Amino acid sequence: MFCTNWAERQYIDSLICLFCIRSLGAPLLKVLVMDLLNTHYDTTPDSPPYMMVSSGSELTTSQFQAFVSKLLSTLDITGLGAIYQHQLACYFPLSAFALTAVQPALVFGAAHGQQTAAECIRLPLYRASITMSEQYANYYFTRSVTRGERKLLEQLHAIFTQQLSQAIAFNQLKLMATKDTLTGLGNRNGFNEACARLLSRAIRYDELFALLIIDLDNFKKVNDTLGHKEGDKVLECVAQEIRTTLRGEDAAFRFGGDEFCCLLDCVDQRCIDQVAARLQRHISGNPYLLGLNISCSIGGAVYGKGDDTNSLFDRADKALYQVKTSGKNAFKAA
Repeated sequence: MFCTNWAERQYIDSLICLFCIRSLGAPLLKVLVMDLLNTHYDTTPDSPPYMMVSSGSELTTSQFQAFVSKLLSTLDITGLGAIYQHQLACYFPLSAFALTAVQPALVFGAAHGQQTAAECIRLPLYRASITMSEQYANYYFTRSVTRGERKLLEQLHAIFTQQLSQAIAFNQLKLMATKDTLTGLGNRNGFNEACARLLSRAIRYDELFALLIIDLDNFKKVNDTLGHKEGDKVLECVAQEIRTTLRGEDAAFRFGGDEFCCLLDCVDQRCIDQVAARLQRHISGNPYLLGLNISCSIGGAVYGKGDDTNSLFDRADKALYQVKTSGKNAFKAA
């Protein structure tokens, strides 16, 4: 297709990129942009070349290839924003770059770059928007940018938004894969990921943590006599009690059935005892759960040197088993 108008060409290129990245993925986009670089365009005054926007405001083929390759290297939103900001700082007088429309904390660059900026440019993130509502990325510069720099920025921004949309979609899928749909807590996959991270941190920095396994007492009777719908209400209620009882640095998961797990930022037995006591008090004292004679048995273990996920879980599970066989509604640590 041959277009004599630069704006028309840019629009068509963006549509092609959007179609390719959504249907065939990021690798094809890399091939596409390289093809664009090697394509000869009409260079009449009203139709400048794709990347030759003005003197001093262009990227060489190798620079553009490196730019795209680095963007395609991650689907982590924070990492992608950091890479993009670092790349832009090589070609623009950029002091800060903000993606607060995506996540409030996503600001990259100088700490006070927003306050001291000489110019701010807002570009739309509609392709990366989940709701299709109008959202923007903010670029802060130490000086006013030229017309050529503005056009180059818009082209690079269009490529960035394609990868950002992929990163957002990927993180949505990842969230769905690690969340329990009934309770909103993490599921078994989420537990395994979180436990692996804490184990790695414990080995590397000697930062201890603890595991609690919670099993509901008399839950089977509720399911058998009142039905699974009532059983689901019990699980949702217990999940809410766990969520409100734990501290911000702790994490909760529905491991399966009526069994829940908590990963705690605890370094000693006293800490784990206190958290377990609060959980038992809140769950057993909930009026709805009390009316159904629902309580909980808890087993726990603090990470020890040489532990892995299986050994830590086995120790907590054995402690839970001892509670269940000795009267229920109690806590024991391994």
